[in-house]
Amino acid sequence: MTQTPLLTSLLRAQRHPLLIIDADTRIRLVNEAVHRVFGMTQADLAECSCCRLDVTAQSDCRHQRFFRDLEPYTETHALIGPNGVAQFAQVQGFPVLDEEGRVYLGESMRLLAPDTVVPDGETIVGSSTVTQALIRSLVQSAATDVSVLLHGETGSGKELAAEYIHRHSPRASGPFVVVDCTVLSEDLVESELFGHVKGAFTGAVGHKTGLLELADKGTLFLDEIGDLPLSQQPKLLRALETGHFRPVGSTQTRRADVRVVSATHQDLGQLIQRGAFRQDLFYRLAVFPIEIPPLRARREDIPKIVEHILLGISSTSGTSYRLCKEAMRKLLSYDYPGNVRELRNIIHLAAAMSPNHEIVEDGIHLPMATSTLAPARTCSTPPGSPNFGRRKTDYQHRERLSPIETAEADYILDLLRQHHGRRKEVAERLSISERTLYRKLKRYGLNTPGEAMRNGS
Repeated sequence: MTQTPLLTSLLRAQRHPLLIIDADTRIRLVNEAVHRVFGMTQADLAECSCCRLDVTAQSDCRHQRFFRDLEPYTETHALIGPNGVAQFAQVQGFPVLDEEGRVYLGESMRLLAPDTVVPDGETIVGSSTVTQALIRSLVQSAATDVSVLLHGETGSGKELAAEYIHRHSPRASGPFVVVDCTVLSEDLVESELFGHVKGAFTGAVGHKTGLLELADKGTLFLDEIGDLPLSQQPKLLRALETGHFRPVGSTQTRRADVRVVSATHQDLGQLIQRGAFRQDLFYRLAVFPIEIPPLRARREDIPKIVEHILLGISSTSGTSYRLCKEAMRKLLSYDYPGNVRELRNIIHLAAAMSPNHEIVEDGIHLPMATSTLAPARTCSTPPGSPNFGRRKTDYQHRERLSPIETAEADYILDLLRQHHGRRKEVAERLSISERTLYRKLKRYGLNTPGEAMRNGS
């Protein structure tokens, strides 16, 4: 594979190590940062397996999963450093197209060094009352070393919350290791968690370090703990209670000092009643329970989340995207059963299908069964323009607002008119309090409901 101008510019734009992987899950191109960080060149990695830099083989290869679902991802993995020592890195996978429209996987890697500082709000975006209450709970739990159980719907950001706890805890300089319990069959649990020695079973051609040991002095994140096979739960409980474990096939006991954060979208209480989950393991994991709110419960955060997603897309593609106000209104009217993950996928798709870098209402694709929108319209004027489809007298501070804030203000103004200025009904439609709505009216310089209706008449 030769470097095309498009792929060359992408490789040069990334200051972190970047791999380009094809649909056959082979490494095709790498940037200079890969050599600087991992000591490997393009010649060393060309045609290699996609997991060449991973310390352990993945039971559910993230690269194969990407080409199966075409869903961007952000995960933490142990990678092989230049001296053979494991280095933890946050890997971000995203689609890349060449000039002929072929889809590749771009995987950017950011090492999580002990002195790495991640600004607050980089992953948890939003200033709503609900989001701020969540952040307070995460900060409180981070200050302790007790086990945390995160409960929330699929796609609501449980892994991001777990990472937030880790980054703000005394263990922040240690590793953050993710265990996806949905892919751990009964045969895989012990080998993945505790590791194995050479010859422990057929196919064990070498020693494998378990995820529990990799998380030593750090945080072990057990994602979707409700899917852990019942027969293997006592072994996990014993390891967590004592800190001791034994790799499969080994006669020697090892020790790991880990802080445990678990997550599930299931009702573990019901699983316990059905005999599908051990009560003693539940008590061990749920010392500090935290509920992760669905996106529909913090709808007012959607404009900021969208802006954050677009900034991320722009940083990887080198292209700035604009959002039409009708597109934002469409986003605000949807309930997002898939939560933030669904919103992210919608925005990524919209950006990929916007050749002029302006996301219009037609570019926002929502499931028709749950959409209550009127027929799609296109933008009459670009976001941020003086007209924007309404008179500037609708509200006083329009020129100070960002395009996304302007879209939200327009949406609130429409709701005020639809509900004849009744703030309580508008607040309920937005899933926010009347006090929060009042602050938004004041912040955006919107007129009083009666005046807004008169202006629109």
